[in-house]
Amino acid sequence: MNSRRWVAWSATLAVALQACNNGPRRRDDAVDPSVYSSQEPATQALFQQARDHLAAGDVARGIEVLRRVVAQAPNFVRAHIAWQDAAKRAGGQELQAMVDHYAALSASGSVVAGYMKARLAETPYAQRNALEELLRQDPSFAWAHLSLARVTRRQGRFVPALEAYEAALVHDPSLHEARHERAQVLAELGRDAEAAIDYRAYLAVQPDDTTALRDFVTLLLYRLGRIDEAIELLARLEGRLPGDLSVRMDRAAALWRAKRLEESVGAYLSVLAEAPDSVRAAYNIGLIYYETAATDLPAQRVYWPRARAAFRWFLDNGAGGDGHDQFERTLGVPFRMERIAELLGPEPLRAVRLDDMRWPAKS
Repeated sequence: MNSRRWVAWSATLAVALQACNNGPRRRDDAVDPSVYSSQEPATQALFQQARDHLAAGDVARGIEVLRRVVAQAPNFVRAHIAWQDAAKRAGGQELQAMVDHYAALSASGSVVAGYMKARLAETPYAQRNALEELLRQDPSFAWAHLSLARVTRRQGRFVPALEAYEAALVHDPSLHEARHERAQVLAELGRDAEAAIDYRAYLAVQPDDTTALRDFVTLLLYRLGRIDEAIELLARLEGRLPGDLSVRMDRAAALWRAKRLEESVGAYLSVLAEAPDSVRAAYNIGLIYYETAATDLPAQRVYWPRARAAFRWFLDNGAGGDGHDQFERTLGVPFRMERIAELLGPEPLRAVRLDDMRWPAKS
């Protein structure tokens, strides 16, 4: 292991050890988190049936089955949550029936009933107070820690949110959504290497979460620069989202960063062939030819005509965009076009074609 990698590894280990020393710990008298799920195969099968109905858009049938599930397993927190969320989605009588049900429950002595009431609190302040009261009754109730983390995160208090996510995982490691959301918060705080650890752990147990996979690829590709890992995960994304333009753009960007320039240009051109108004693809092709490939004057004569064609496509086939696009339209790209014209002369007086941007044939 070289010295730089040793320093990085040592720093990561130190952070992990510090977290172990200072973070929340599970008490000896903590409640077994399995009591808040259902181990009965029949109940699990019924719960899956409800989820299938909801996924198919049959909300009324899904709610009907969920009510049976919570009647059979009153401590099954995920089933309660699914019912509340489905009733909110349905509205009307279904929503009122759900609200009435939980309003009638006594929270005395039942952390689950208290938690479900807290989830229905009208304001974040009221919800936070209810969750904190629950945790005074049972500091090991992981679901309350998870909801408290979410409330705190929405308030923009990211560091306390991280602590609450950690407590949720300490008291119930099966709350995988806590690990995913903690990864998001770590990324928002710029703690990218730590976020990557959580994303890997989350995707190891939830490999079908396409949203998390996309977020992790973005983190690896554009912020951590871990190109090989990003390319490997992109293959999984492409299998789940065949033809998705944003995934194809990420693939082209990964190839660019891996110095596989001809493949990257080809990938961007395939996007333009299908979606000509995806002008960021043309802009990136222009940068590849203008900056990355054109390393000296002879290379500029080869690649800059293609850069000019790509930049012209960018300018002529789209409008709007973010602040970066506006800057490039008004200043960045026109400046580069002037430099190209100084070397190559005036632009050809014809419309740009995709072939004008293709990688030059080997001589």
